[in-house]
Amino acid sequence: MRRGRATIATHSHREIESVSRPVVPPITLASVYEFGDLDTLLAAYKGGKSAWSFYRRFGHSNGRLLEETMAALEGTGDALACASGMAAVLTIFSGLLGKGDRIVAQRDLYGGTYAYLQNQVGRLGAEVTLVDGEDLPAAIVPGTRIVVVETVSNPLIRVADLAAVGRAARRAGAILVVDNTFATPILCRPAEWGADVVFHSGTKFLNGHGDAVSGVICASRKLLGPMRAFAAGMGTGVSPLDAWLTLRGLKTLGLRVARASDNAVQVAALLSRHRKVARVNYPKPVRYLRPHRGPMLSFELRGGLRSAARFVRACRLIRLVPSLGDVTTTCTHPARSSHAYMSPAERALVGISDGLMRISTGIEDIADILEDLSQALAKV
Repeated sequence: MRRGRATIATHSHREIESVSRPVVPPITLASVYEFGDLDTLLAAYKGGKSAWSFYRRFGHSNGRLLEETMAALEGTGDALACASGMAAVLTIFSGLLGKGDRIVAQRDLYGGTYAYLQNQVGRLGAEVTLVDGEDLPAAIVPGTRIVVVETVSNPLIRVADLAAVGRAARRAGAILVVDNTFATPILCRPAEWGADVVFHSGTKFLNGHGDAVSGVICASRKLLGPMRAFAAGMGTGVSPLDAWLTLRGLKTLGLRVARASDNAVQVAALLSRHRKVARVNYPKPVRYLRPHRGPMLSFELRGGLRSAARFVRACRLIRLVPSLGDVTTTCTHPARSSHAYMSPAERALVGISDGLMRISTGIEDIADILEDLSQALAKV
């Protein structure tokens, strides 16, 4: 049968035969897939083998590759790729929380997570208790549903005692949720210390190139079940392009984290000796971060907001960026970015002052980073 030109144009797709396969997975942009029969259609809708090729909101091949890679990296049974780190936060609590549940969380959390716990969780009928990190194990009592902690806290760079928190959570029958964004699975696998759910802002070190927004939740297949259902129903899943870019970044994660961590050690040493710096927050050698101590640090400038503003203006190489984990060294001012959600009193309670700067070291030549810091501090 001879088809019309409009029909030819709209039915142009077909699989190209080849005896080889691409080394890099292709980006699959299809929003929906066709099925050959009704039984396969229903099986895919219910989460069968074809669920990754049903409708993009339910999942897709690029997202599934990212999930499988992250599950292997974190040592969990499965993973779920989300549209952002905060989409992962929303998906975790929406999937696991019920009315009357109790959450115990570290007070020193990323501002977005803090704001969600303070302003949104109450709408689900749950109760939130915020405590200082060192007091967390004692606060986890029977009846606690979820415990929330960061491997390395944002922005004060406090390393959680994951083993102690994990033991307390198990005794109470609670689910331990750990944000592993700062450490990455290269330096720490929280599941080995008792975490039930590990999540990341994939926008940061996992991608590492400032060109993708994603989040990843790593847990057992059973725990992920209600979260995956929420993601499919509400559309919190990652896009194919962002999944592809995050997966591409993972290929160099080990190299980038090692180099940036080595650079961070020298940055912390310079800052700790400088008279215009009141204190430096950088981990001491600890069993939870190996073989490096990480690429994240923060420091307190004498002179508060005025000094912070001068420092930012004086930097030539180190850019002011409200994110982290890139190949370039960046800085940010938590009180004016990640923790602007908080009131001044809340920031003071946590320990975030107007003179606090956070640095994410990149992979540049360390001499150039140190020179830029030195000349900027000289102008503060």
